[in-house]
Amino acid sequence: MTREELFRAVGEVREDQIADAAEKPNRTAPRWRRYGALAACLAVVLAGAFGMSRLGIGGISDQEIAQESAGESGLDETDGPLAPRYSVGAEIREIDGSDGTWAGPFNSAAADSSLVWLDPEEILALDTVIFRGTVMGMRYFEVTVGGLEETYTVASVEVSDCLRGDLAAGDTYNVAYRGGPGVSTSLSGDLENLEVGSEAIFMPYVATPETGWGSGDSYFCYADLAELYMDEGHRFLFLDTGDGVSYASEVYDIPASDGESVTLDDVAAYLRGLLGQ
Repeated sequence: MTREELFRAVGEVREDQIADAAEKPNRTAPRWRRYGALAACLAVVLAGAFGMSRLGIGGISDQEIAQESAGESGLDETDGPLAPRYSVGAEIREIDGSDGTWAGPFNSAAADSSLVWLDPEEILALDTVIFRGTVMGMRYFEVTVGGLEETYTVASVEVSDCLRGDLAAGDTYNVAYRGGPGVSTSLSGDLENLEVGSEAIFMPYVATPETGWGSGDSYFCYADLAELYMDEGHRFLFLDTGDGVSYASEVYDIPASDGESVTLDDVAAYLRGLLGQ
């Protein structure tokens, strides 16, 4: 007996219902097939998002990559030498800086003779980030490369305002620079006067695997110490001393809004003007 004959035998089934039953196949897909297709689509989306983020398409910047790299360098270790990620043949070890003093008076004459002074526009054309922040902590390191030994300070700075770059306000970044307790350099400038609680406007470079210096076959990379680094503090640091701002006044002509002493607000407004902001 066919389906049509069975429906007619049961009765109370109209001819149009029989025709509809014959024309419409069962379209219900197995449940596992529907959920399997959904899971496959989700896996493709997640894989694509992960790949885009690592390539920088999803918003991961060079600065964030540099920060991630520095975070994996072993900077948090305090016992014994650090394990550098990018340096080759370099020994990096933390030293005690409890006295917090730098050796000897700063030799400004030596600094003046060793620097090539640039115009403010030329300085701002350099590939630096510019931000305002407060020093939250300081650590000191000795770096030995090919028999040469240098001392570095690493200041942890909380950003309050970013004038150039992609540093986020409220985040803390490490800034490395040459010198430290017992060691003074002719290029230190106001970096010698930085201490916990100091507020300043910084103009450092982003540390990458390619930034550093070497001796022979050995190489020290700044990114093994910090996300950012500074070559010198004369033209790249504006330090609030409590009695005004200390900076290279022979280079920057910064007007004081109150007509008396320059503040960090004045410096920020001046730099933004040069940056066309």
